[in-house]
Order: sequence, then structure tokens, then C-alpha cells
Amino acid sequence: MAVAGLVTAATNVVNAFADRKEDSVNQPSRVFWIDQIGLPGTVTSLLVLYGIAIAVSILLGPLFMLVLAVGIFNSIFYSVRPLRFKARPLASLVSFSGAVGLAFLSGLSVMGSVNLLNPVFLLVTYFMFTYGTVKNLPDYSGDKKAGTRTSATIFHSLGNAIRFSGILLFTPYILLATLVATGSLASIYLADLGLGLIFAAIFFQMLKAKSSQELEKTHTFGFFYAISFILFTLVLASPTLASIIVILAAYLWTLLVSRVSLDSRVENRDWEKPRKKKT
Repeated sequence: MAVAGLVTAATNVVNAFADRKEDSVNQPSRVFWIDQIGLPGTVTSLLVLYGIAIAVSILLGPLFMLVLAVGIFNSIFYSVRPLRFKARPLASLVSFSGAVGLAFLSGLSVMGSVNLLNPVFLLVTYFMFTYGTVKNLPDYSGDKKAGTRTSATIFHSLGNAIRFSGILLFTPYILLATLVATGSLASIYLADLGLGLIFAAIFFQMLKAKSSQELEKTHTFGFFYAISFILFTLVLASPTLASIIVILAAYLWTLLVSRVSLDSRVENRDWEKPRKKKT
């Protein structure tokens, strides 16, 4: 978890620096803070974050280091050219799903194997793939203005993007039912279906949203739904006291971040604020 957290932090730094052009239109306040850090500060922070992650990985074995190497590659080229996965909607979603998929594989690697056909791995990774469409919805108008192609802006209207996202978000439940029906997962995993009620509530709020601020609030609620699905699935895979403690820690950390406003994704988009008239 510590290594995954370090790589995630580094990914956010890379993403913020690489997106300065788009954010100058979409979220100027984010550009302001990146400019305060500057290129030297950005490079230093990345060396520290990636360096600590690599140092810890040495203690966890060569297989873990291999998965970490893939994770760092994905972390950098999600935003950085020439690959810049996020510039292509499908590649962006695949890369985004790696935040969960690669973390899961790193856990398996510590036990000595990496099984890409592990049904739990397939379920949580595909779930994150579908959820990647939600994070782009609040930025629809800003990304359109900046000429950025995302899973949302490929649609001619925000309404179509929302409906597509909602339909895609439902498909992990189809995959879940299929894996249980084929015997790949035990029937206890059907408990995940209970989260479908939360999904329905989020989708209804997405359809009702009239502005980016409302979509951002829905995205915040949706993020808790996403981590709930993933963490609850992992508890079903390993229903131990240790896993429950880890999950509670993850919830507490997420709640802390949301309370102290450490997230650079603001609910009031800078470009939507009315400009003051000059006097």
C-alpha cells in the first residue's frame, strides 16, 4: 500500500505538470500551484517519490520490482509525450485502470506469482476501467474549450457522455454475474450486487446535474462508491481482521483528504466563475 501510494502521488505530480496547457483553460488555480513549485521542484519531488518506492521494492523481491517498473512506466506516460495515454480515450481508460490492477498484481507478486487471469483482478481492474469515464464528466466543458479528447468529449453533448458512462458503469455487475455463473468466483461475491443501489443513486444524480459543480459533487460521491466496490470485493477475497483494518485506514485517509481539501479537483471551476467587470 505504501508503494502504491507513493506511485499514485508521483502520478498526480506528473499529470499536473504535463497538463499545464489544458489546465490553463480548465483549472487555472492548478497551474498556479505547479508554477510555484517550478520544474526543479517537480523533478526533485518525483525523484524522491519514485526513489523511495524503488528502494522499498528491493526488499519485496524481483517480481514485485517488475510490476513496479510497469507501474512507473504507466505513471509517467499516462500524461507525458510521446505516448501520453490520456490523449486517447481508450488508452486513457486502460492506463487509469492500472492504478488498481497493477496494485493488485503487486500484492500477488509478493506471494510469488502474477496471474493475469485471476478473476478478482479482472473484476476490480475492469471496474476501474469503467469508472474512469466518470472523472472526465466534470471537465467536459473545459476540456472541450482546450481541445482535449477524453471519454467524455468524444460525444457531442454532455448528456450523451453521462448516459454512456452510466451504461458502462453497470457492466461490471454483468461481469460479476458471469464470473460467478461460470464458477470462477464463489457465490459470496454476489454481495457486491448490494452496491448496485448506490450506483443507481449516483447515476440518477449524474442525469440531474446541470453544471460542472454538480457533476464534481457527484464524482466525489462516486469516488467513495468506487473505493467501496473495490475494497469490499477485496474483503470478500480475504475476509480477515487485517484486511478490514487496511480498508478502514483507506476510508479514513480518503475522508481526511476530502475534509481538508487536499484534492486539486475543485468543485467550482475557475473558468466558470463570472468575471468581474472593470470599473
